[in-house]
Amino acid sequence: MQSHTAVFLATALALVCSASAQRESLHGVDEIYQSRPYLRWERPLYNNLALQNFSNYRNHTRPYDDTPRTFYGPMGDYLTTGYDLYFWEETRTPGQTYGSGIFKPNEYFSRPWEKVYDGMAVMKDGYGEWGFTFVAGDNLIARLSPLTLSMTDFNGARFDLALPKFKATAMASRIERPHGHQTLFSTWAIDRTHFADDSTLLMGGRLQADLGVGIVGFNAVNSHVYRSTQGNNSLKGVLRPDQPPMDWVIVRFSDDSPDDGIGGAHVQDVRFIVNGEVRADIVPLVVSHPAGIRPQVGTVSAAAGRFRAVDYTLFQGHRRFYRGRDEVPLFSDYLVRRDHELGEDISSVANLQGLVENFHIELPGSVLTADGDKELAFLFDVSQESAVASVEIEVMLGNDYKVDVATLYEVNTRGKTYHARYSSTFYKNLLRSKGNVQDLTNLKRVRVHVGEDTGIFIYSTDVYLTLLGLELNAEYARSALYSRYPTQEVGAVMTGASPRFSQTDDAYFINATHWFKGGRCGLEAFSLNPEFTTSYRTFLDEETFRDTHLHGMLNETVYWDLVEDNDDGDRFPDRRIGNIVGFTNDNRDWDLDGVHLAQDEDNDGFPDTNRDGDGTPDYKEAFLMYDVEPNIYLYGLDRNNNDEPDAREDDGEVDYPYDPDQRGYHLFAQFNLSPQLWLAVGHYAVDEIAGSGRSHSTYGLLTMDIRGVDGRRRFSLENNLRRVRDDIRDEFVTLDDTPIRNLQFDVNGLTLNSSFPSAQLFDKPPLFETRFVPDILRYQDSYVNETYMDLRLNPFSTVTVSQKLQVRFNWQQGGELYNKTFQQKRRLDFWTSVTRVEFTRHWGRLNLTPQYKLMSLRLRDQERNINLLSEIRSIPILRVEYQLMPRTSLRVGFQGTGPLPYYLTDNTADRNSYEQRTAFMTITNRSGHLGYELITILGIKKDQREYDTKFRDSRDFDSMTMFVRALVGFSDYGPPI
Repeated sequence: MQSHTAVFLATALALVCSASAQRESLHGVDEIYQSRPYLRWERPLYNNLALQNFSNYRNHTRPYDDTPRTFYGPMGDYLTTGYDLYFWEETRTPGQTYGSGIFKPNEYFSRPWEKVYDGMAVMKDGYGEWGFTFVAGDNLIARLSPLTLSMTDFNGARFDLALPKFKATAMASRIERPHGHQTLFSTWAIDRTHFADDSTLLMGGRLQADLGVGIVGFNAVNSHVYRSTQGNNSLKGVLRPDQPPMDWVIVRFSDDSPDDGIGGAHVQDVRFIVNGEVRADIVPLVVSHPAGIRPQVGTVSAAAGRFRAVDYTLFQGHRRFYRGRDEVPLFSDYLVRRDHELGEDISSVANLQGLVENFHIELPGSVLTADGDKELAFLFDVSQESAVASVEIEVMLGNDYKVDVATLYEVNTRGKTYHARYSSTFYKNLLRSKGNVQDLTNLKRVRVHVGEDTGIFIYSTDVYLTLLGLELNAEYARSALYSRYPTQEVGAVMTGASPRFSQTDDAYFINATHWFKGGRCGLEAFSLNPEFTTSYRTFLDEETFRDTHLHGMLNETVYWDLVEDNDDGDRFPDRRIGNIVGFTNDNRDWDLDGVHLAQDEDNDGFPDTNRDGDGTPDYKEAFLMYDVEPNIYLYGLDRNNNDEPDAREDDGEVDYPYDPDQRGYHLFAQFNLSPQLWLAVGHYAVDEIAGSGRSHSTYGLLTMDIRGVDGRRRFSLENNLRRVRDDIRDEFVTLDDTPIRNLQFDVNGLTLNSSFPSAQLFDKPPLFETRFVPDILRYQDSYVNETYMDLRLNPFSTVTVSQKLQVRFNWQQGGELYNKTFQQKRRLDFWTSVTRVEFTRHWGRLNLTPQYKLMSLRLRDQERNINLLSEIRSIPILRVEYQLMPRTSLRVGFQGTGPLPYYLTDNTADRNSYEQRTAFMTITNRSGHLGYELITILGIKKDQREYDTKFRDSRDFDSMTMFVRALVGFSDYGPPI
C-alpha cells in the first residue's frame, strides 16, 4: 500500500511540474495550480525593524497603495499596467436614463493615502516650435482673457496647441457635479462614475496670433444648461426639467441712488403682459415699505401674547451665499398685509402694529414714487392661468430707478403660513436707469421680460503691442445672457416651449504707455457697462444634489462665475461654489485658506499676522508681536479712497480689470529725477454708468528709495498730495486672521470637531473667515496729504534699528455736495509709528538678545478736538539661548518683567489699558531621519496680565502652561524666503 501511494505521489508531482512549466503558453492563464505541500497555510513571519528599514508590500508601488491593473484597448490591444485616471463620456441615445458620465477614481474616498494621482493627468508631444498638451483633471487654471474666462477651480479637460506664429486653446468642463461622491442613496454615482441627465456645460477657446510687434487674440466662451435625454438642446441652454412653475411674479421698483433721498423711481401705468397680451384683469397687489425692514410675520404666544418673528429670508438657518445677489422679497408680509386689509384676523401670525406701520397698501393705478429707502413691490398672481408661455412687464418709468424681479412657487400645499407654503427666488435685476436723473427727463415706457437663465455667451478681442516706445494693451468684449420663461400648461412645466430672450452689453479697456528718456506718460480708458456680465444662475433640485458638493446651496439656486473673484490668485476662489476635492459636500462660499493679499510673504497659507496658525493673532502674542503689527499700521496707495491699500484690497467682486458699472479715464506721467527719486503726477475721473457715484482725483506722488548706503539698509519715503471727490462706496473684505474654531467638518463621511488649527485635518489648508468693511466716504470732497517713511539702520554689527512712520491729513470740505448730500467741514489726522531696536551678543554657546518695540496710533478729529483712536504699546523683550548639545538647545524669554512690563495704553477707553509680564522656557531637539527633520519641544510658560482699573477686573489672569510638541519637516525646504 505504501509503494502504491509513493508511485501515485510521484506521478502526481510530475504532472503538476509539467503543467506548471507550460503555463506561459496558455495565454498567461493558470489552468492547473500546484497543491500546497502541507495543510498549513504559509503566513508572513516575524520581522525585526530595529536594524533594517521599513519596506512596503512587495506588489505595491510608491506612492500608490494598491495593485496595478492591466488595461486593454477597445480592440483587445495591450495598453498598460497601472490605474484608470479619467473618463468623460457624453451620449445622446433615445430612451437613455443618463447621457453624461464622469469617472475619477480618487474621488471615491479622496483621502490622501488612497490617491492614485493628484487630480491631474497630462499628455504632451512636440518638435521644435510645434507642440501640444492635453490636460484632464481637477482645479486647473483656465484663463482666456480678463473679460471672458478666468478660473482656478476648472474641472475638466483642456487642449493647448503651439505653432510658430499661432497659439490655440480649447477647453470643456461639466462644471456642475464634476465630482462623484458614492453614498447608499446616490442613484447617479455608480462605481466611481458620476452620471447626470441635466447638467451645466462650459466650453471655451482662444486663438492667438503673433504679429511680430505684439499679439492679437480672439476668445469665445459658452456655458449652458443641457438635458442629455432630450433632443432640442442648444448652446443657448434649456430650463431644468424640475424647474418649478411661477405662481406669483413680484416686481420691485426702488431708488438706484438712495443716499440722496430724492429723485427715485417714478412709476405709472404698469401693465402685465401674458403670452403677448395685456392682462388688465390680473390686478396686482402693491405694497410699499422701507428697505431693510425685517419680517413682521411669525407666531404669537396665546398665553403671554409675545410675538416671535420668523425670518424666512434666511435659509437653513444661515445667511445666503451670494453677496449682492441674494435678496428675496418679503412675500409673506405682503400677503398677510393684504389679508389684514381684507378684514381677516392676523393677530396670531404677525406683529400687527409693526406690519401696519411699515407695510402700506398702494393703489395699483396711481402714480407712485420710490425715493431714498422706499421700495414698491407689485405682486401678480398667475397661479390660476391654464397656459403661460411668456410674461412681460411694461411700465412708464422715470428718474433714477432700479427694477428687480422675483417669483414665488408652491412647495407645500398644506402649509399653514405663506412662508411655509411658498418659496421665493432671489431678486434678479432687470433694469437700471443711467445716471441720477431727478427731473423726469428720461420718462419713457419700458418693457422687461421675466424668466430664468439658461446660458451665456461671451466674445472678445484683445491686443498687446509694443512699437517705438509705445506699449498698448486693450480688450473689447460682449456678453449675451439667455433666458426663458418656464412655460406652464395646466400646472405642468414645459421647459422647451417658451421663446428665448437675451440681455446683451459690452465692455472695453485701453491702456497706453509711452516711454521716454527720464520717464513715461500714459493713458487708460475703460467702460464696463452695467448689463455686461460673465455670470448667470440656474435652479437646483435639492433631491438631485443631495450628495454632491452643491448640496446646501441656498434657495435651490447656484450662480456660475466664469470670471471668478480670486484676488490672491491661489487655488481657492475668494467667492466660489464649494468644489474642492477631498471635502465631501463642500458648499462653503469663501476662500478656505483666506485671502492673503500682501499678507503671506512666506506663501505658507497663513497670514503674516498669524504665522503659528492658532486662535490669537501674532500681534497679540508675546514675543511674536515684535515682528508684526495690526493691519491698521500698514501703508499703501489707495486709489479708490476707502483707507485700504490697493495692494491689500479684497474687493469682493469678480476680477475684471476695472469695477463693473464704471466708465472713466486716467492720465499720468512719471519723471525719474534721480536713480532713487521719482515724481508722478496724474488725474483720473471715474463715473458710475447706472449709479450716481463718481471718483475724481488730481494727484502728485513723490517717492524716494535708498538702500545699502552708509549703514542704511533702507530708507523709503513717499508723499502723496491729492485733491479728491469720491462718493463711490468701495466696500472691501478684510481677513479674520484667526482660524475658525470648533468647526464641524464632513470629511469622507466622518464628522470631525476641530479644536486645533484646521490645517491639521487631512492636510487641508487653515480655514479663515472674512468680513465686509463698509466705505464710510471720508473723501467726498477733500484735500489729502499722506506721508510714509521706513528707515532701517545697522549702526553697529550687533545693533539693528528700524523706524516706520505714517501721517495722513484729510481736509474735508464742508457744505452741500453736487449730489445734494452734506459733508461736515473738518480735518482728520491719522498717525502711526513703529520703532524697533535689537541688540545681539554671543559668548560661546550663549546668545543674548535684548529687544524693544514702541508702537503708537492716533486718529484725531481736529474740528471737535477729540481722539477717535489713540493707543501706545511699549514692548520690552529679552531672549536667551544656550546650546546644551549639538541637537538640543535651551531658550528662555521674558516679555516684560518687574518694573518694566509690556503695557498697552488706550487713551480713548482707559479700561482697555493693561500691563503684562510673560516668561517662557523651552528645550528643543532637532533630529534627522530618512530625509525628514524631527523637532521636539518641551516648554513652560508663565503669563500675567492686570488691567488698569481701580478694582479687580474679570479679564485679569495669572496662568501657568506646560506643553510638549512634535513637528516633522523637510530640511531641503529651508526657512521661508
